[in-house]
Amino acid sequence: MKFIVLYCNKNQYEMLEEFTFKHSSVNFSEVDILIYDDNSVDEQKDKLRELCNKYSNIKWINPEVNSDTNNAVVSSFQSCDDYLLKNNIDTNWILFFENDVFPFQNNFWEELNTTIEKHSFIDDKVGLFGFSSYQDFKGGVKRTTNNPTIGRGCLLDGILEQPHSGWYKDLSDEWYDTDYFVVEVPNWQSVCVNRKLFRENIEIDLNHSHRLLSVDSVSHQFMYKGFFNLVFPKLSVYHDSGELKKDINLTIDNSYSRSNNSHEVFKDTWGWSWGYRNKDLRSQFNSSFPKYVDKIQDKLFNMNVKDGPKRIEDFE
Repeated sequence: MKFIVLYCNKNQYEMLEEFTFKHSSVNFSEVDILIYDDNSVDEQKDKLRELCNKYSNIKWINPEVNSDTNNAVVSSFQSCDDYLLKNNIDTNWILFFENDVFPFQNNFWEELNTTIEKHSFIDDKVGLFGFSSYQDFKGGVKRTTNNPTIGRGCLLDGILEQPHSGWYKDLSDEWYDTDYFVVEVPNWQSVCVNRKLFRENIEIDLNHSHRLLSVDSVSHQFMYKGFFNLVFPKLSVYHDSGELKKDINLTIDNSYSRSNNSHEVFKDTWGWSWGYRNKDLRSQFNSSFPKYVDKIQDKLFNMNVKDGPKRIEDFE
């Protein structure tokens, strides 16, 4: 495979067997799975050890860590890269899943491999890429209102307005039919990370104490340094909003947080507040404009969602 699968979990290890393995149509025994544990309780760490003993393709990559990690998701990218370097595993792409996301098409592994091989330019030009994210399990891979979501962002003119509200959704057909397009931020719940470019270009901001907006900040670091973020909309994942996991006895919260910390850190770093509720975003960005001259963010800011999807050559 051209990729390796990564999870960053805080508790909820029941999800792997009772959610992912049970409901996904792909065979997870075909891929290597690395797990970064964000200081789960002892009972859940024992569950993780049981999973590693039961499945030979699952590895716990940070068993020595016994404290909470700020910016845990992005820290897990670095820890995964360190593990792969240490063990001489030659794959350039880390496929990160939140624990309530899984592939939503039978041949996802093969299609992802083919996509990486076919678009060889991504190794040198692309920091992150993502997929179409569906939230109706029974409905399957079928486009409906609000479904799928194919990215998120604030800078593209019109993307903050209804019906998008900061998400790449409810768009014209060309967005879904194209091979790929440039996006501000892929859906971070399932994203491929370029190991080499991450190692060489990304600084992990430990002021991000929670998950929210941490991958958004990585996306902007990549863009600021001239690397693109893409979506391959014909590759599909399922992100559960409660349809399936409501039937699983998850007695321990995974401590996902929507605290103001992440918004404050993002604004301090980039000069504007993320989110569709920010009606002053375009003026905030303009006030920070000298920072963004000739950057990918500047070019996105001067494009409109009605212009349709853009490829890398449209920026170069």
